[in-house]
Amino acid sequence: MEESKITKKRIAALICSGVMILAANLLFFLLIWLLNRYDKVQFDQILYQLKSSSIGTNRDLSTGAAFRVGFFGIGLTAIEVLLYVLLSGNFKEKLKKSRAYIKYTSTRVCAFFKKSVLPITGAFLVLSLVFFIIKLDIVAYVSTTSTRSNFIEEHYVNPSDANISFPEEKRNLIYIFLESMENTFADTSAGGLITDNFIPELTNLRDENISFSNTDGIGGAYSYAGTTWTAAALFAQTSGTIIKVPIFGQDYGDEDYMPGITTLGDILEDAGYRQTLLFGSDARFACRDNYFTEHGNYEIIDTVSLKNEDRLPDDYSVWWGFEDMKLFDYAKEELTRLSELDGPFNFTMLTADTHFPDGYECELCGNDYAEQYSNVLACSSKQVSEFVDWIKEQPFYENTTIILSGDHLTMDPEFLVDINEDYVRTSYNCIINSPTTPAKTKNRLFGTYDMMPTTLAAIGATIEGDRLGLGTNLFSDKQTLTEEYGFDFLNEELQKKSIYYNEKFYENK
Repeated sequence: MEESKITKKRIAALICSGVMILAANLLFFLLIWLLNRYDKVQFDQILYQLKSSSIGTNRDLSTGAAFRVGFFGIGLTAIEVLLYVLLSGNFKEKLKKSRAYIKYTSTRVCAFFKKSVLPITGAFLVLSLVFFIIKLDIVAYVSTTSTRSNFIEEHYVNPSDANISFPEEKRNLIYIFLESMENTFADTSAGGLITDNFIPELTNLRDENISFSNTDGIGGAYSYAGTTWTAAALFAQTSGTIIKVPIFGQDYGDEDYMPGITTLGDILEDAGYRQTLLFGSDARFACRDNYFTEHGNYEIIDTVSLKNEDRLPDDYSVWWGFEDMKLFDYAKEELTRLSELDGPFNFTMLTADTHFPDGYECELCGNDYAEQYSNVLACSSKQVSEFVDWIKEQPFYENTTIILSGDHLTMDPEFLVDINEDYVRTSYNCIINSPTTPAKTKNRLFGTYDMMPTTLAAIGATIEGDRLGLGTNLFSDKQTLTEEYGFDFLNEELQKKSIYYNEKFYENK
C-alpha cells in the first residue's frame, strides 16, 4: 500500500512537472517566434488581438506560428520528461541488467531528480515568464497604463461638438491605406538593406503632390503607441486618436466598438456621403467590420462578401485572402458604380501585399532585387501608381481627392536589420488633387492620427480651430501636439490611464 502511494505521488509529480515544463517551453518558443517575426513586439498589439476577432488571420502566418511553437515546445518537453524518467530511476531495475545503466544514472543523481523535479520545472517556468515579461517590456507597460493622466481630457476636441463646414459641391474622397508603407523604403541614408529607392513611383507621386514631412526632405508621420498595427492604424487615421488597450475589461469583439467616439466616417455619413470599404481579406479580422459599420455605415467588400456574390471562387485563398492585383480590379468596379450614383462618395481601401513577412510576390512582381520584400515593395509602388493614373482618367476625378497613407511602419525584422540607429522611420503620405493649399509641408512633426482632420481639409472642409480629436489639420499653421510637446513626452502621456477616454469612448457616458 505504501509503495502504491509513493508510485501515485511520483506519477502526480511527473504530470505536474510535465504540464509546467510544457507551458514554459511553449511560452519560450512563442517569444522566440514573435521576436523573429516582428521588428518590435508591442504588448498592446498582443492584448488587442486577444480581445478581438482572429477570424481571417493569414493561414500561413498562424499555421507557421502554431507549428513552430508547438513542434519545438512539445518536442523539447518530451525529451525533458524522458530524461527525467531515466534519471529518476524509474527504469532502474531494468537498466541494472544493462551496461547502459551506468551511462544514465547513479544513486545521487536519482535522488536529486526525485526530490527536485517540481522546484526545477517551477523555476524554469518562472524564468520563461520573466524572460517574456522583460522582452515585451510588460512592467513598463503596466506601470505607464496604470498611471492616471488628464492629458487626453484636456486636449481632445470632440468632433461632434466642432464646427465643420463643407463646400457647396462636396468632393469625393478616395483613401488608400498602404500596408506597412514607410518612407524608409525610398531613403538610402537609412542604411542596412535600403540600397535603392524601392518605391520610385510612390516617391514621384509624393514629390509632385502634397506630402507632409517631419524634415526638410524625405519624411512623414511618427508612429505612436496605439497606432502601430493595422486595426489601430485604421482607427487612428479615421478617429483622430489612438487605441488604448486595457489589460482587464473592454473586449473589441463586442457589437459596440468605441460607441462614444465620433469618426471621419460618422462625419461624412452625416454630410450625405456614400461610403465603401474594400479589403483583400476578411473584414472580421480584428473587428474592423464592427468599427466601420458602426461608425459611418460603410458598405464592406471583402473575401466573404465577394465569395457570397460569386465574384470570387469559394476556394480561393492566397496571402490574407486575395492579392492586390485583384484588389485594384475590384476597386475600379466599385468606384465606377459609386460615381454613377447621386451624391459624394468616400471609397476607402487597404492593400496587403506588403505585409510582413517578406510580402506577397504576385505574378506582376519583378526580380530586380535580391530580397523578396524589395521586389514586392517595387511591385506595390507600380500598382498603386497605375491605379492612380486610372483614377485620373475617370470623369469623377475632377471633383475627387486621393489620399495615399501608410497604415503603420513595417514589422519585418529581417528587412530592417542594420539600418542606422539614429534614423527616424516615418509613415508615407501623399494627397492628390486637393483644393486646399497647405501653409507648409516641410518640418511638420505629427502622428498618423493627425490625418483625420487633415483628410477633411483635403476635401475642402473647413474646421473651426483646425483641431479634431487629438489631431491637427496639417494644412493649417496650427501646432500639432507633437510639435507642442515632443514625441517622447506625448507618447508616454497618451499611454497613461485616462478616465475620460474610458468613460467617453468605451462606455459612452
